[in-house]
Amino acid sequence: GECGSCYGAEEAPGDCCDTCDEVRDAYRKKGWAMMDTNAVAQCKEEGEMTNEQQKNSEGCTIHGTLGVNKVAGNFHFAPGKGLNSVAISLAGLITFQRTDYNVSHTINHLSFGKVYPGRSNPLDLVTATNSDRASMYQYFIKVVPTKYQHLNKTVVDTYQFSTTENYRKLDGFQRGLPGVFFFYDLSPIMVTFKEQRNSFLHFLTGVCAIVGGIFTVAGLIDSTVYEGQKMAAKMRMGKQS
Repeated sequence: GECGSCYGAEEAPGDCCDTCDEVRDAYRKKGWAMMDTNAVAQCKEEGEMTNEQQKNSEGCTIHGTLGVNKVAGNFHFAPGKGLNSVAISLAGLITFQRTDYNVSHTINHLSFGKVYPGRSNPLDLVTATNSDRASMYQYFIKVVPTKYQHLNKTVVDTYQFSTTENYRKLDGFQRGLPGVFFFYDLSPIMVTFKEQRNSFLHFLTGVCAIVGGIFTVAGLIDSTVYEGQKMAAKMRMGKQS
């Protein structure tokens, strides 16, 4: 069959690129950005531009877990193909440059580490809706190492976090890429929680405080009533004289 052109990205004379993905791979190996897939015959024949534009109006549901190192980093959700080279990842987004890409989203759940009693995840059920042509949501997360000790002395090593967010409207891709970005950093401070039962002495002290409070309030009420009765009696005696 006919040998498809690699558009100058051949590793050796006579190399063929018969599909759009093969052209992409050849450019990736060269470290080049494939700026316009519509100008590539293989991509045009496969209708990749049309397919990508149709996908642009679709939504998706993503769930899973990520293993991350204990250093600052990020993960994100953005249009394009999963390619190894950062430059080519950027080029994979060029398809969307002149189309609408809505990054409205709902975060049902996001957490770091194991669950422990009473933990609050500030990004759970967060919803962001926008109608701009292209935009970027950024979440800046401060992850705090946490130890939780149960009554039976078992310890859970986990994390909690706080977050701030930033929204940016984009003009093409000149100021960033459309998508939802999560930037996380670890705090140097560790928080420790311990479960403990109150002693009997603490319970007894609490009971005494409650009883003492009741007697004090009762004494105040009695004194108020007594003084009121005395005043009423004097007023009656004054009227009779």
